[in-house]
Amino acid sequence: MLNPIDYSISKFTSFIDLETQDRIADLAERVVFKKGKSIETRGEPANHFYLIESGLVQLGINGIDGSRFNLTRLGPGHTFGETAFFLDHPVIHDANTESEVVLLKLSRSVVDKLMSESLVFSKALVSVACMRIQTTLSHIGDTLGMPLDARVAKQILSVSASVNNADVINVRQVDIAHSLGVSRVSIGKGIKSLSSKKLIEVGYGKLEILDRQRLIDVVKEGERRL
Repeated sequence: MLNPIDYSISKFTSFIDLETQDRIADLAERVVFKKGKSIETRGEPANHFYLIESGLVQLGINGIDGSRFNLTRLGPGHTFGETAFFLDHPVIHDANTESEVVLLKLSRSVVDKLMSESLVFSKALVSVACMRIQTTLSHIGDTLGMPLDARVAKQILSVSASVNNADVINVRQVDIAHSLGVSRVSIGKGIKSLSSKKLIEVGYGKLEILDRQRLIDVVKEGERRL
């Protein structure tokens, strides 16, 4: 089963070597959460951040009425919680598990030790932070200037890229709506537009890319309008 993991931001582990990975594993606290559990809640003290060793983590915002606004899914090799950690702010996202998850919990003392002894570790933190800034600015630009069908096409291709460019991806329309910050009705119109052009085929909880190149062309045309 394919999982729509958001890999638009490269894994933290892609910026470090095996020696640094082993050093992190030696120093960090390994914690395990079962599927469907809360890892941390907005407003809690942020005196650590996490590196995902295995499993899927969903970051979002839990409403007081029980609703949830999902922001992104992260998988093995990704980190989360650094923004609040380094700015000394409370936790800014609710983090929940979508499967059993094994995390490496990096405390302040561990982070200080790693940063003082490893330039590779420090550069990796900066690289991931820069990628998140770039991704955020790109998302803002897309929102302001790209037609909805181009934004939907771009998101579909992004999910496909996260699972080795698979043509059939398990993703719900509501997930795409959340990731793009638009309503379920609007996403339905964007999906219908791409489907009517025979670029994708919609199934239950999944999408199939029928013409990848034309889908890419839709994105390129939308980007030319920026």
